[in-house]
Order: sequence, then structure tokens, then C-alpha cells
Amino acid sequence: MANTTAALESKENQSPFKDIDTSRPPYGKLRRLIPLAYTLLTVWLKWRVLRIRRKFQGDEKLSAATHEFHQNAALSVVRLAVKQQGMIVKMCQFLGARADVLMEEYVRTLSLVHDSVPPRPWSEVKDRIETELGAPVEDLFDYISPEPVAAASLAQVHRARTKDGDDVAVKVQHVGIDRIVEWDLQAVDLLSTIWSRLETIIDFRPMVEEMRRNAPEEVDFIHEGHAAEEVAQLLAGRNDVLVPKIYWELSSIRVLTMEYIDGIKITDIETLREAGINPPDVADVLIDLYNNMILKHGMFHADPHPGNLFVLPPLEGDESPRIGLVDFGLTKSIPIEFREQLIVLTSAIIEQQSDAISTTMNDMGFRTREDNPETYNALGEAFLGDVLRSGRAYADQDMVAEINESLGRVLRANPIIDLPGDVILIARVMGLLSGLGRTLESETDLMASVLPFLDPDKEQASDDDLFA
Repeated sequence: MANTTAALESKENQSPFKDIDTSRPPYGKLRRLIPLAYTLLTVWLKWRVLRIRRKFQGDEKLSAATHEFHQNAALSVVRLAVKQQGMIVKMCQFLGARADVLMEEYVRTLSLVHDSVPPRPWSEVKDRIETELGAPVEDLFDYISPEPVAAASLAQVHRARTKDGDDVAVKVQHVGIDRIVEWDLQAVDLLSTIWSRLETIIDFRPMVEEMRRNAPEEVDFIHEGHAAEEVAQLLAGRNDVLVPKIYWELSSIRVLTMEYIDGIKITDIETLREAGINPPDVADVLIDLYNNMILKHGMFHADPHPGNLFVLPPLEGDESPRIGLVDFGLTKSIPIEFREQLIVLTSAIIEQQSDAISTTMNDMGFRTREDNPETYNALGEAFLGDVLRSGRAYADQDMVAEINESLGRVLRANPIIDLPGDVILIARVMGLLSGLGRTLESETDLMASVLPFLDPDKEQASDDDLFA
């Protein structure tokens, strides 16, 4: 545990936000709203000035200034998130995975908040555990560390040992976070509405609405525990996945005790190799796991950022590394009808069936400013078609950049005004997986991985047969 403490202190000392007072997030509706509104207004006004300059001086002459602006704008939002914490952090994490919507400067910088949330003091955490579980921590656990092993926007995790000798992780919700979540959602709802009247290229309202739908479940640890058990049941036949056991006698709506997964952080490439684990093999398991959850089972862990994914060596007799999934606060069940539509859409994109693409996207709830079938086809190609037919790994950096550029061009010409919430989460998952794939040096052929889930008869089909 001393090593964990040293690591946390080292991380804090290296943080680009160490000058920010993070001892306690601002509490109160206006104290949450005003800093966010001021930051966004400042960014928007500076962007308007820059656009006027570009109009007269040309984009090429101001390319360096444009890059610097976006970098500084992203950093100012992240600094605000680190100070405000709460759902502002969640918002940054959500947007940081949307490489299909935001420029690289924002995606890269917004992802910094994953490791920038400070822990709450032990005295506060101890009081919450005892209040929620109705007994002193000494009576509940044989041992519990005062130092957290992880701290996030809504909760933090402490390692402990039960009276029966089991190693567990105790997830404790921050005091007052439920009120903060509601205030933040009200703030981003108001500001996204104002933004939509000022700017037409990117409409944040569908993403905000999806966050609002998911927020009650993310602060309900009873729901999270049941979600973990349901996913575990769906994946019970796999030896390459580990979902932690829930200890219900040591859990409540604000405290969740689960099996401790002693694994390697999925982005720690050096440690993976030292353990004899090949990083591309991890990527293979990861993409197959999510294909199964989304396309086969219709229920998936929707927050696969590096802090929620751990790698363990294969079981004896197996070759594939195991992936430990934690934090099921954001778990999504998609209706059978929607899952079938998603499969139809993916098949139509692969086979370049233009009418089927536009019809299916309309049926699913996609709406653009101009109801133009060509836009839906272009979206399908940019979103998935180019990836599947390229023959390159799904995490190929050059390919991802090309797709982002193509998708951005389509959206600027005919912006999306409405899209299904399930698609937002799936897009977020794909963005996170793509980033992890690059880190893991993925060689996964996405076409080959997807085909078995579209039509079992096509599992052995070649690309030549498919497009003949």
C-alpha cells in the first residue's frame, strides 16, 4: 500500500493542474453554473474573433494560431473540470472519446481528466461507510486502507479485507455528489441549449440528454451491482473475462464492495510485456468482448476507459489473456429491435446498400438538418464503411485521422440534429476502444471480427465473395 501512496503522490506532483485548489468542489447551483458559463463564453468569444481574422488573413496564415487556440481552449475546460469535479469531469470524459465530433486537440486534452481527480479525506470516507452500512469499519472489515487505490468524479475506491479473509475493493460515493450531479446537469442543459442557437456545426444537446438519462443509475450503487452480476452471467462461458463478485452484505446505494481484481492496467504496456502478455492479443480479446456484448447480448459495459480495464494472465491451459472489467455504473441494455437495426445497418454499410443505409438510419432515429439520403450514406461510410473495407487494423492512427476528417466534413455540410442515445454510447465506446487499440498496437481485422455477428453463414465468407 505504501507503493500505491507513493504512486498517487508522484502523479499529483506531475499533474499540470497542481496549482488548482481541489480540496473541495464548489457547492451550490450558481457556484457550479457561473464558472462553467464564464469559461465557455470566453472560449466562444475568442473563437469568434479568430474566425473573423481567418476570414481576412486566410486559414493557412493562421493555422498555427488556430491550433494554439484549440489547445488552450481545451486546457481551460479541463482546468475547470479538475476544479469543479462532479459531472463536469464526466462531460470531459464523454467528449474526450468523441473523435468523430471534436478536433484532435480537444480529444487529446480532455482525456487528461481521467487521472486528475483528487481523493476525498479518509475521515469523510470512513463516516460515509459507517453511516451507510450501520457499523464501525472495524466491525465491517478485517482491514481497510485509508489511502484510495483510485479516485474518480463520483466516488473513490479503497482496498480492504473482509472478516472471512477475502480481498475486496470498497467503492464509496462522494458526500453531496448527488446534488452536484443535478446542478451540473441543469447547467450543461442550459448552456448546450444556448450553444445550439449560437453554433450549428456541433449540437451537444443529444449528448447532454444521454448523460441526464444515465446519471441516476451512475449514483445508484445497488443498480451498478446488479448490472455487474447481469453482465457476469451473460459472459459466464468465457475464460478471458473477469467481472468482480459483489458483496451485498457490505454494500448500499452509496457504498459498493466487490472482489478486488489484482491486474495490470490495460495501458501499462511495459508491465504487460514483462508479464509475458502480448498487447495485440489483449486488443483481440477486447474487441471480441465488445462485439459480443453489443451485437450478441445487447448489454454492454459502456465506460471502457483505462481506469476500468485490467489485464490478467491466461488461466492454466488457455492462451488468451484475461480482461477484468470494473465500474458498471454506466452499463447499457439495448432493445432487441434496436440491436437488429444496428446489425442491418452494419451489413448495409459493408455491402454499400445506399437505400438500406438511409432507411435504417431513419428508422433508428437519426435526423440531420436536411433530410438528404446522401448524407446518411456518407455518415455510414465515414463512421464504419471505410474502417471495415480498408483492410487495416481498427486502431490504425492514419485511418482514424482520415475517418475523422471525412466525418467532420459531412457534419459541417449537414449537421446531425437528433440521434439515438444508444448510438451515442456505442460511438463513445468505439472511440475509447480505438484509443486503447492504438496503445496496444492492435492488429485486429474489424471486418473479420464483426462478420460472425451479422450473419453466422458469413463467418467463413471471404471479402471477395462478399463484394462479388
